[in-house]
Amino acid sequence: MLIFTAFRAKTGVGSRAKNREIKWGCANRIVNGRRECDSHHVNEDTLQHTYAAAIGDMIEDAEEIMAAVKDSAGLVMEPENKAALERVEQEIIDLQNAVLELHKAKQQRSVTATDYAAQIKEYSERMQALEAQQAELQTTENRYSEVKMWLDSFAEHIQSGGIMNADDGMIMKQLVEQIIVNDDGIEVHFKCGIVASHEYM
Repeated sequence: MLIFTAFRAKTGVGSRAKNREIKWGCANRIVNGRRECDSHHVNEDTLQHTYAAAIGDMIEDAEEIMAAVKDSAGLVMEPENKAALERVEQEIIDLQNAVLELHKAKQQRSVTATDYAAQIKEYSERMQALEAQQAELQTTENRYSEVKMWLDSFAEHIQSGGIMNADDGMIMKQLVEQIIVNDDGIEVHFKCGIVASHEYM
């Protein structure tokens, strides 16, 4: 994979910016010379047209893509995960209340020191297990939320046509993880795991 950066290449007589076109080239080559990297430069217009073509192909399969994302993310399991998280959180609350009651019993001397210590150890071990479960379920819930936000944003930009605009930084931030520029074309890697690729136009 190459890290590309923009520069202006002279295309006509004179040195004014209007006589130069924007190209993208390997940053390593620009900084350290051709000896370090023999990759070719790519015209910015070519990149933009290729991006539009790659996204255009993807738009045609938008419904299938969204269905595949939902399936791979396990969104159908979200209600079960949410219910499990709520159960664990309630168990934690119940256990905290049980610990408070145990403390009160100790203060009232209605429980022996030995029984108190044994019960505290049992409660502590149970709390650790519940907190581990809670963290795992919460991580999954967060992932579901991220995927749903991505899907909503993807659908919105598909409907508005904004996804075709390679210059819109907000769309890129919301949807795209990275764009890899290869010798023969580009790969648009989306945050949800989808890759749209196309040969240079």
